[in-house]
Amino acid sequence: MNRRDLLKFGLAGAVAAAGGSGFLTIYKRTAGVKKIFEYPDPILRRVSAPLKAVDDKIVALSRQMIATLRYHSLIGFFSNAFLSRGLAAPQVGVSQRLIVCGIYGQIKVLINPAVIEKRGVYCGYENCLSAPHHDRSLVKRPAYVKVSYSGLDGSQTELAASKDYAALLAHEIDHLDGILYVDYA
Repeated sequence: MNRRDLLKFGLAGAVAAAGGSGFLTIYKRTAGVKKIFEYPDPILRRVSAPLKAVDDKIVALSRQMIATLRYHSLIGFFSNAFLSRGLAAPQVGVSQRLIVCGIYGQIKVLINPAVIEKRGVYCGYENCLSAPHHDRSLVKRPAYVKVSYSGLDGSQTELAASKDYAALLAHEIDHLDGILYVDYA
């Protein structure tokens, strides 16, 4: 590649980066991206209250949490080469039992999730949007979990997951109980 081609490539990259940054700014404003509460904020240590009913506020909150997860996944991918895959309501300042997770190719909303079965041991590296100043840590989690939860439509459902998906669900449910991954280190 000659110098001129290199300069064109660099200029194109700068334009793309500026466009991406502008897109993220617009997305953050229009999609309802919420602030992430960071450790040691006390809300992260509270046990979250169960949701009694799904109303318009809960549906709106779940949409904002999904937008927040997508936003931070893009930021994380381009700045640190990782994707955020889950978010719990306490991380956005709401002490209620609600999580959103990217699992099996879909973003799922889990209301009042509870682990009803777990087996084995799985060790994987974890990090957290609420603990940005802590390094990734190796954490022991169950190798298999079955989680019971309600969907936004009120239906009771079970979800079985193994390895990294099981760890993801356990990590997010821990948030609902005031536990952070740094507590395992």
